[in-house]
Amino acid sequence: MSDVIALSSPLEPISGVSAFRDTSPSAIASRAGQYLGMSAYAFGGDDLARGVQDDADALGVPHVQGATPELEGWFDPDALDDLTDRALQHHWGRSWDGTYDAEGAAALWEELDTTHLPTTLLALLNYAQRSDEELEAVAAAGSLAIITGQEAAQSSESLRRGFDSRDPLTQGVAAALTGWTTTGEAAPAQPSRPRIVGPTSTPIHGTWGLVTDTGWHKPGSSLHDHLRETVTGNLYDDDTYYFWSGEYSDQARADGARDLAIWRDVVSDTAWLDTVYAHSHGGNVALNALAAGQQIKMLVLLHTPAISRSAEEWATIRANVGGVIAMRTRMDLVVLGDSLKHFENRLKFNPRNLPHFPVVGHWKHGDAWLSHAHYITTDNWVSEDLADIVRTRYALIGRG
Repeated sequence: MSDVIALSSPLEPISGVSAFRDTSPSAIASRAGQYLGMSAYAFGGDDLARGVQDDADALGVPHVQGATPELEGWFDPDALDDLTDRALQHHWGRSWDGTYDAEGAAALWEELDTTHLPTTLLALLNYAQRSDEELEAVAAAGSLAIITGQEAAQSSESLRRGFDSRDPLTQGVAAALTGWTTTGEAAPAQPSRPRIVGPTSTPIHGTWGLVTDTGWHKPGSSLHDHLRETVTGNLYDDDTYYFWSGEYSDQARADGARDLAIWRDVVSDTAWLDTVYAHSHGGNVALNALAAGQQIKMLVLLHTPAISRSAEEWATIRANVGGVIAMRTRMDLVVLGDSLKHFENRLKFNPRNLPHFPVVGHWKHGDAWLSHAHYITTDNWVSEDLADIVRTRYALIGRG
């Protein structure tokens, strides 16, 4: 069993049924992506299904048919177990003993790839939530809990195990699918030096429950030093750096946006921020700040879920930001789970709402898949020369 998938370990997509015949971390993550993608097709609504399709096709995810109300008859745990047993007997030739075997999952996947029936997806999710692989079990259990509107004993156990996992990606997917959250860091120190003359720049961390704190946003971290040395020389580097509660809620993000303005006024004499690097829902803290009238010259969004906003909000955001870069991985498991949880397409920003420069790894670029931490990893900033993209886009602000 793979307890921990290191942030620095690239996850390469393993397409189709091949993911069920491999035991590597990439195969486990690919199976998780398959479950989330199939659930998005069947139960996520038309907008999410369209949003996920290009990347799901590249991962070999079967196009499961949209669910109908009649499927609710299978949502009871006993009925689900009966459905799973019958599906395994019919497609694998074995009765179900209540445990998980990857070959059984592969047999159900192959049937799905042929028939595209959501009933078979329910059986596969119910079966896969028994996997010993935490990430796989969490993706299946969380999808099933959202689809059925209930957490049966097995789903709850698998999700709790994932939420308590030592693996940041597993914990993040569990939190995204459930809305559970963890405790953030202690309150920041009071400013210990005079205010900065001129604008300052800052990182904004994401939701604590969606990714274990790697410390990437803290002064002295490897990525903070890299950004400060290569592209953003005014990146705030005192121990009174900005952070928010990190709770997984709209109110927490609204409070974080309000506190961002307070922090800016304490540390700088300029009523706007220069460059903001924002990870996950930290990006929505920054967007909330813009919607409330704060100004940011350059906003760099890193794996940020594209939550729905009113036309008026988007118009205010556009008026208050100079330029936006949006970096994302394909089939980001945390953002996909967050999308499924809210039954909306949060995978990428609509350029009409938020004009931006997209940074998305080519589908053949293996490590640009599945991860929610790719763009907060220093090695990737170096190897992909991402600082040069920020530098170039920053220089173009006001010239369009």
